[in-house]
Formats: sequence, structure tokens, C-alpha cells
Amino acid sequence: MTTPHLGLLALFFAAALPAAVQDDATALLAKAVAAYEKNQKNEKQWNWSIFETRRLLNKSGETVQSFPSVTSESVIQSDGRRCNAVTAWGDGRAAYMKDADPDERCQAFNALGTPFQVEFLLKSGAAKLIEQSASAIRISVLPDRSRAKSRDYAVRCAASIKATILLDPGTFFPTRIEGEVTESGCNGQFYPVVQYETVTREPMVSQFRKGATFLVVYGLQKDKFDNPANSFWISTEQHYSQPWDSDARVIYYWGRQVTVGRTVGHRLVKDIKTTAQEFGAGSQLRFDK
Repeated sequence: MTTPHLGLLALFFAAALPAAVQDDATALLAKAVAAYEKNQKNEKQWNWSIFETRRLLNKSGETVQSFPSVTSESVIQSDGRRCNAVTAWGDGRAAYMKDADPDERCQAFNALGTPFQVEFLLKSGAAKLIEQSASAIRISVLPDRSRAKSRDYAVRCAASIKATILLDPGTFFPTRIEGEVTESGCNGQFYPVVQYETVTREPMVSQFRKGATFLVVYGLQKDKFDNPANSFWISTEQHYSQPWDSDARVIYYWGRQVTVGRTVGHRLVKDIKTTAQEFGAGSQLRFDK
């Protein structure tokens, strides 16, 4: 029998390697999905407060307008579901229905989360393992064309994202997601808005679309009695830089309409900081590595 040439063997193994890497990345992301979904069950044991800022930048990256910051807190509605309700505006504006019951306060709300569904991004079929060690697992995700035309907005939006995902080596939870919307699957998403002044609903288009970049960082909140089963990963930091329509004259967020000045905007930057507290615990947010 003729022995294969060493060059042909090298070519064979080089061709086989990408498939093996793909399998590793897919398996790791499957563990990340399981960790993410398991973590959501512990949400009910925690409260949180969120502080948000928004700025409009010109093409040079300079701030041409800053919008009122907003602070919100998690509240529980009568049906047991969570929402975030405004507690304070940075410009002194009274918080919408601050002293009302949770169901009324939640008429103008945003949920804790991201403009894309993390679990769908983790289910990408276009992933590649970049690094795996005892201290870090890093995976690259490319737009997934097989799902980019889905009728489900959440699926096609996640499939339009190019991202780098960092997993915690011990739990496989996604601790850091940094990426960009490179395809059009997130475009044209309409959502109902409750205007702060009139409490009337009208559809608005999300700013999270092709060209948007983002960073989402999670921090582990340990149970006060050191019971890992009750610990909770929460998004402690979010940063978004999104395309801006230069002729837009108003911006809506948290049920309020804010006028945009006669400036030429290019990007809308939003930063979110979250602090958490366990029910009945006196401790505040802790960053544990």
C-alpha cells in the first residue's frame, strides 16, 4: 500500500481542523444557553436599580446634546411579572406615577435586558472558538444567514449580529458580549410607546439597527449566605452607540418625549449602570471575579 505524502496529510488535517473548532464552539455555546436560562430563574430573588444616560454625537465624536438621565427600579406587578419603573429624572422632572401602584407605574416602563435576545445570539450556527483556558473562554460569532430571514424578529435580529462572547470558565455563563449589528435583521422594529405627557400609545422605531455597536457586561451577585444556587448574574454595564437620523427632532424613552436641538447628530450613545440587592439583604452590588 502506498504511504500518503506528508504534505497531503498536513493538508487533510488543516482542512479538518475548522470543523472540529466549530463543534467545540457550538458545544460551549449550548452550555452558555443552559447557564443563561438557569440564571433567569433566580431573578425573582433580587431587586435592582438602573441609571441611564444618553448623548447625541456628531461625526467627529463630540457630544452635541446630552439628554436627561433617568433612574429606575424593579417593581413587581399584581400578576407577578417584573418591570422597571422610573424613580427620578436627572433634570428634576417628576417621575411618572411614582406613588401609584406597580401596575399603574408600569404603563411607562422598560425591562431589564438588552435590545436583542441573548439566548438567540448564543444559539448561533456561525461560531468559532478563539480561546479556551482555565481563565478564559472566548468565542467569535458571525451573522447567521440561515436564520437571518426568520419571521421571528428576535431570531433574525440576533442572527444579524457579529460579536465576541466571553464565557466564565467555571459556569459557562456569558460574562461579556461585545459586537455590532452588521445585517438588516434588527431594522424596522416597531414598539408601543406610552407618552409621558398624554399617556397615549403610538408606534416608534427602535434605534438598535444595522450599524449599532454594543457592549454588555455581567457581574455575579453572590447570595448573602454563600449559597451558589441563589446567586445571580446581572448586566451591570451596557453601552450602545447607534445610528441617528439627522432630521429627527424628538427622542422617546421611558415614556417621555424630549426635544432634539437644531444640531446635526450622527450617533446616539446610551450607557446603563445597574446595581442589585438581594431580597432581605443589606449588601449592594458586588463585582466578583
